[in-house]
Amino acid sequence: MSKTTQIIPENDEIIVKYLEHYKHSYQSQKTRKSALKYFFSLSQFGYTKHVFKITTDVLIDYFEYLKNLETLSLSTKKTKWSLLISFLEYCTEYYHRFNFIVAIPKKTINWNGFAHKKPKNNKNIVLTKNELHTILKYLKLQKFQYYLIFRVFAETGMRKGELIKLDVSGVNLKNRTLTTIGKTGEKTYYISKQLAQYLEIYLEERGLRATNSNALFISNYGRRYSNRPFNLILKQITKKLGIQKNITCHTFRKSLNTFRYELGCPDSDLEFLLGHKISINRDYYVKLSLEQKLELFDRWDPYQNLSL
Repeated sequence: MSKTTQIIPENDEIIVKYLEHYKHSYQSQKTRKSALKYFFSLSQFGYTKHVFKITTDVLIDYFEYLKNLETLSLSTKKTKWSLLISFLEYCTEYYHRFNFIVAIPKKTINWNGFAHKKPKNNKNIVLTKNELHTILKYLKLQKFQYYLIFRVFAETGMRKGELIKLDVSGVNLKNRTLTTIGKTGEKTYYISKQLAQYLEIYLEERGLRATNSNALFISNYGRRYSNRPFNLILKQITKKLGIQKNITCHTFRKSLNTFRYELGCPDSDLEFLLGHKISINRDYYVKLSLEQKLELFDRWDPYQNLSL
């Protein structure tokens, strides 16, 4: 009795199947699709044969192609390379029935000593209050949830990962606190009375949405946001508003700290309000009540005379 002939899937079908594995995150799918395009597109490396015919020497040639591109930064090159490898590893497992195996080159992979586009460095970039006001005003008119997200960044200096991990249960509007998980464990930030009022309105609307997520801010798919969208949103907004700076979520943290410093806020209060690791003396021996903490927040609020 003859064996049933297995139909080998086309490249496009294989790629679609791979991307479906990441359907939980639109941005992850988009990034992976873009990375694969560099390998398969005729305008880039231009691999045209079947996926199952990819060999180690082809991968080495692609690596040589990537590392010599002067239009990409080193981190971008590494990302595109690692995502292609991820794709191939997926294929060797999912399509094992076709006996597809490819040895991933390692000893020949070395990124040193080649021309790379220098990534934009925003280490010393901070917002002006006028720029911050312009961004928030635009968002308030365009999409209220985005406005709230960046208002939280502006008022708390919260890190992007902390905001993503912020659950509904971490919101205490009466106490004007947002409690989330940071690099060193649980962290609490303080917010203004006005932002607390806006969040109250938002929470009522959020309660009507169909979702199983506990996240405070959820995407259009009803899920917790991934790590990528917020900086992309900022990039689109600043372009529309004519702001030339390379602004990221972390820029809000640096800007808030700078605004407070300009008001004369002492280092110990800067550290406390921004959630930095503070001295043992203050951490263990100075116990402030909630009212005292909120008083500190209000005293060093740099936006008191700015309509956000």
